[in-house]
Amino acid sequence: MPHTLIDTPAMLQQACDSFASTLQHDHRIALDTEFVGEQTYEPQLMLIQLAAPDGQIALIDPQRLMGQLGPLAELLNTPGLLKIMHAGGQDVPILKTALGAINGPWFDTQIAAAYVGYPLQVGYVRLIESEVGARLARDESLSDWGRRPIPESMLAYAADDVRHLHAAHARLAERLAGLGRGEWVAEATEDMVRGVSERVAPEDLWRKLARGTGLNGRELAVLKSLCIWRNEEADRRNKPRRSVMRDEALIELSRRAPKTMAALMNLRSLPNNLGERQAVALVQRIQQAQATPPNERPVMDTASVELDDHAKALNELLSAILRIRAIEADIAPGLIASADALRRLAATARAGDVATLFPDWRGALIGEDFRLALNGQLSVAWDPALGRMVCKANITPYN
Repeated sequence: MPHTLIDTPAMLQQACDSFASTLQHDHRIALDTEFVGEQTYEPQLMLIQLAAPDGQIALIDPQRLMGQLGPLAELLNTPGLLKIMHAGGQDVPILKTALGAINGPWFDTQIAAAYVGYPLQVGYVRLIESEVGARLARDESLSDWGRRPIPESMLAYAADDVRHLHAAHARLAERLAGLGRGEWVAEATEDMVRGVSERVAPEDLWRKLARGTGLNGRELAVLKSLCIWRNEEADRRNKPRRSVMRDEALIELSRRAPKTMAALMNLRSLPNNLGERQAVALVQRIQQAQATPPNERPVMDTASVELDDHAKALNELLSAILRIRAIEADIAPGLIASADALRRLAATARAGDVATLFPDWRGALIGEDFRLALNGQLSVAWDPALGRMVCKANITPYN
């Protein structure tokens, strides 16, 4: 079925009414977006693609509609309507900014694919070819979606991004049901939607940058202040944060803490267009942050503390156990346990922490292995007879 470009309020209302009629019989809708995010503080929504189970495809132009998308918001909030997307981590927050709150349920085919043996971030083209048998062109993947009118070749590309999602969902849902992993995917998808929908407060922007840097408390205080400054500058100039100053420059400033304009301007990592006003502000922020009392300085969580050599070796052992069980379950290791969770466990080395860090089905897969390993009752070895790595429980713990 051909796609239809929707760029007037009347067309939007008509398309939403048509979709609503179809969705009474099959409560699924395929959804995708195209946006431009390289030049502005917030990504700019340029196109919304919808596909109904009967093959209807609507390409909605929010720019021509001047953001008047009320009928679409009402449609997507139809009770019980399953929204099917692929790699929706960027699309969800952009849609919620444009439409307001959007109720679940959601189904992300990239997340679902990882639970049936695909790599953690399998691409849409590969997944559709493997599961549906359709071959897709990728000629417009780097196109300028801000162009108006949108060329037909770009519209055809956008339509293909939702055309096969219903078929992919049906196939993946069937495989997940056979493996008993449907609830796992539902939980993971809701976690993703919730995570990307929550805005990180300016005072918490430093946390992601600080991981693995080894910055001490005073340096973390500087990094926190500089991250707030960069966010304010990006918002004021309507530019992406990294175009104001790269992450690496913020880390170097935090570590070196230059006390004068001359010392600051000598740092190679700073942007060439850094003006005097910004330089003065940076020196002032650094000085103020360094004066933060020790009890008020930022503190990284357990996942980011330095591990001694024994803890590092334990972390590697836990990673090996995880990898073996993930191979056996044909599931991406990162879905079972994050690197942060493993690091937390290696830092404490307490078997009692396993249940907290790895609840529900994750604990069922690896919890007992981790407890045995921490109690000295598990060995990891190559089994020449089987030709693979195995985990074996020992009767007596290591003494």
